Amino acid sequence: MYPIAFRERLVHFTLIAFVLTLAFAASSSLAADWKPEKAVELVVGSAAGGPLDATARLVQRCAEVKSIGVPVTVQNRTGGAQAIAMTYVSQRTGDGHFLAMVLPNLLTNRITGSHPLAYTDVTPLAMLSQEYIGVSVKADSPIKTGRDLIERLKVAPDSLSFAITGRAGGQHLAVGMIMSAAGVDLRKLKVVSFKGGAEAVPAVLGGHVDVLMATPTSAWKHVEGGQLRMLAITAPQRYTGERAAVPTWKELGVNAVMGNWRGVVGPKGLAAPQVAYWDRFFSEMARSPEWQEGLAKNQWDDFYLNAADTAKFFEDENKTLTFLLKELGDAR
Repeated sequence: MYPIAFRERLVHFTLIAFVLTLAFAASSSLAADWKPEKAVELVVGSAAGGPLDATARLVQRCAEVKSIGVPVTVQNRTGGAQAIAMTYVSQRTGDGHFLAMVLPNLLTNRITGSHPLAYTDVTPLAMLSQEYIGVSVKADSPIKTGRDLIERLKVAPDSLSFAITGRAGGQHLAVGMIMSAAGVDLRKLKVVSFKGGAEAVPAVLGGHVDVLMATPTSAWKHVEGGQLRMLAITAPQRYTGERAAVPTWKELGVNAVMGNWRGVVGPKGLAAPQVAYWDRFFSEMARSPEWQEGLAKNQWDDFYLNAADTAKFFEDENKTLTFLLKELGDAR
């Protein structure tokens, strides 16, 4: 038999251990069932009205339909080729109530040296959609086909200029991928960067720049109006419907498939239950009628990847874009 005093201490410590076990189990259960407890900020690094903002608004509507229990607000924090928005979110370490929409700039800003933030400084959550890039010229241009464009640039890489919206963005990268695959000297290409399509399209229509790099959605009304001719697109296969006449670069013998992708990340340091919550949310959202209808309406391509696959995609894409930007002379 234990002495009475010892037995009393043993009972006391046993009770403490039992209470702590219950507390730990409760906290573990709460952690496993994490969900937002306050308004979620979905941060967009571009102005309202653009494709990235429209993607965020569609996510917001899907969250409302699903009724996640808290408001989701879209916050536009523009500037620095997405850098201001990404810095804002990256400073919310471990807080699952802050999300950011991302473009290839998430990777290219670090590659070009324009901003130190890297894809490893955030938590990948999902890839959502992408748009392929069309290559267009004025309707009266002597360049009639994609092959004409390549043949001209192989002989004289600096003889034509390309209109893009932002260096190291999706359109600039598409120029690099197409011309690299075609064997054109990338460092001699002439690329003119504009703030947006509202400036780039008139520059081409006015004859100030020769070639327009833009999504089919952005350029198609000018194709239909007889002002532009779309030579080819960076898609893996032709579109259906009215755009079926536009060939892919692969059909023309140029192995260039590239989409201007859009995804979602959170701050660095999100706990596993937080990642799991958003993983489930975006997985369910990607299959929902509201999301699929939004993709069809905006003519975006479905490019859903879960959190783990998104992390792997960032790693692989970073290698590809680093190579391209080095060839273009934009890597630091």
